[in-house]
Amino acid sequence: MSDINFPQFRGILLEKGRIPRKLNENAEQQRLLFLEYIKNGKIKTEEVAGCQCGSADLEKIAETDRFGLPFGALICKKCGLVITSPRIAAESLPEYYDTFYHVLNYGHLHVHDQQALFRLWQGNKIYRMLKPYLTKSKELSVLEIGAGTGNVLIELTTEAAKEGVTVNATGTEYSTDCIEECRQAGINIVYGDLDTMLEKGGNYDVLILSHVFEHFTDLRAELAKIRKLLKPQGLLYIEVPGLCNIGNIATYNFDFLEYLIHAHMYNFNRTSLTAVLAAGGFETLCANEKAEAVFRPCESAEAVDISSNYADIMGYLERLVFAREFLKEGIDNFSTIRNNLKDDLATVHRWHEHEKAEAEKFARWNEAEKERGDIARRWHEQEKKVATELMHAIDVHFKTPYTSVRAKLESYRGLREIFAKYYKRYFG
Repeated sequence: MSDINFPQFRGILLEKGRIPRKLNENAEQQRLLFLEYIKNGKIKTEEVAGCQCGSADLEKIAETDRFGLPFGALICKKCGLVITSPRIAAESLPEYYDTFYHVLNYGHLHVHDQQALFRLWQGNKIYRMLKPYLTKSKELSVLEIGAGTGNVLIELTTEAAKEGVTVNATGTEYSTDCIEECRQAGINIVYGDLDTMLEKGGNYDVLILSHVFEHFTDLRAELAKIRKLLKPQGLLYIEVPGLCNIGNIATYNFDFLEYLIHAHMYNFNRTSLTAVLAAGGFETLCANEKAEAVFRPCESAEAVDISSNYADIMGYLERLVFAREFLKEGIDNFSTIRNNLKDDLATVHRWHEHEKAEAEKFARWNEAEKERGDIARRWHEQEKKVATELMHAIDVHFKTPYTSVRAKLESYRGLREIFAKYYKRYFG
């Protein structure tokens, strides 16, 4: 159960009219075409009335998926399995995957332009998870259902070869574009699914369902087919998007609707996944909340305790919605703070421009004062020169002995000229 009290989370989960996933032009066109196909019956859909565990006690927890498409979600109140309803009918799945799936999900018209679901290290990771449970044989027959462009088989084969293990790999696909990509990469690829491989015959050491198991409509029927395709000690690797791992995946943005997609018929956490496999005759060798798991066929697989799984998942979703709303409020508050800071910065900028203008004005005033000071210094030098000349004349007049009245008069005449010059300079 959740350790917080946020009862309105159910209403938030059931909101309509929101498209969490941003779509490019190609994907949006496919979305609209897909809706048209559903409307005119080219793609058939069906409602789900009961869970794989046999219970019909289902609760609606979503009205749409990440693309805003009318594929809701139900949760089984007995086992916690989350079920897409309505869902694409089995008879329409081949056309859906060949026509809509890749463009709608990845936004590219051609698969060679898109990035694989796991471009790097997925095959390496799968081999490392399988390794502790493999036999000592140096040959390994591997079948991957839904091989995509083949990157998982290529990486797994390369990783096994480092330990001297030869992998005979085979893949299946519905997408003709993906099949062409696999053939160009040298992968033995077959158009079809588990039924196709049963018709061909053969048994495998390893069967891989990497982000494929959630696409099946009848899980028990598919598990029965898998048991026929595996050797008695064969291994089944299943990986699906973990329902209780949403908060750890950045692209989901703590958003349950961002996680939901119409192509996934079921959504699992660790408990619901291992419970379904146990009911289908498989023992769990290892599993985690990322929903990565390794299984082995077992006639007497121990049943998994599912009694608290519904409450556990609803509690997780409550915490998830609470976290998203809390973060949303924080982002809104941050936007307000950012706008306030923007206003403050504008004020500081205006003040800075004012101070800059004042500084420029002071610089001009300082230059003017400097120029006036230079004029004053030149005037002072001139005054000093005139005063020095006058004092020298007076000193000469009074200290020089005169032998005649004429010489005395000439000295007085000199003094008068100097005084006249001085007077004229200052008094006009």
